[in-house]
Amino acid sequence: MRKCKFKVHPIEIILVVMLFLTLVLAIITRSRTSHQHMAGEDIEEIVIDYSAIKTDDGHYSYEDENYNSSFGIDISEFQENVDWQKVKDAGVEFVFLRIGRRGATTGLLYDDTEFASHYEGARKVGLKVGVYFFSQAVSVKEAKEEADFVYDRLKGKKIDFPVVYDLEEVYLENETPRISGLSREEHTANALAFCERLNKKHYDTMIYTYLYWSDTYYDMEQISRYPIWFAQYDADVPTLDYPISIWQYSKTGMIDGISVPIDLNIMFIRK
Repeated sequence: MRKCKFKVHPIEIILVVMLFLTLVLAIITRSRTSHQHMAGEDIEEIVIDYSAIKTDDGHYSYEDENYNSSFGIDISEFQENVDWQKVKDAGVEFVFLRIGRRGATTGLLYDDTEFASHYEGARKVGLKVGVYFFSQAVSVKEAKEEADFVYDRLKGKKIDFPVVYDLEEVYLENETPRISGLSREEHTANALAFCERLNKKHYDTMIYTYLYWSDTYYDMEQISRYPIWFAQYDADVPTLDYPISIWQYSKTGMIDGISVPIDLNIMFIRK
């Protein structure tokens, strides 16, 4: 019986290899980006009927046909010796931990001294965890530096929620905060640079803000490309004219297991 011989042209081999590599790259890219909260439709579709928010002993909750809610707190090194089991037993379902900060006058980067302890304690009792960084960036370069700081400290750690960019005005008696004088455009660019930097490292991101800052120092059309964590304590419901994912409704809450006042939050979750 004669053997049939097939001759394969080198160009055909190259084309097959290129096609295979393209498919592999597409699969890797999809797997890396599928979990990111990037700009777009999912965020804009968040619609909450704030009149349906309920309160019980200072704790807010929400439910409709599309959304329900989760109760949580955020803490930093100012809350020490936390009894995490008592915190969970008090009904707390999630916590955002400060991972670090930039000095308001020095511009130096600092670790939150309680982050490791808080992370271990919260994880041990089964709470869901997110992290935030307190920024005082004066440039896009510094915002990216802050993102890299967070990335380095999250290696090997699991988080359930986005990394939050937290830029706030600091009030000092005898010194001027280094971010004083920055424009709306500069603050907006810094926030976006932080988020984009971590997105490229495959972390979801979120931006924390409050009414004065969102009105004065952020271009909310751009900022709202990302989930918003909004603080407002002087109203029965949040009044931001953009969708929010988390409402921080109190900064004087008391929870069993923590001896000092803390921030209380309600997270809106799509069913």
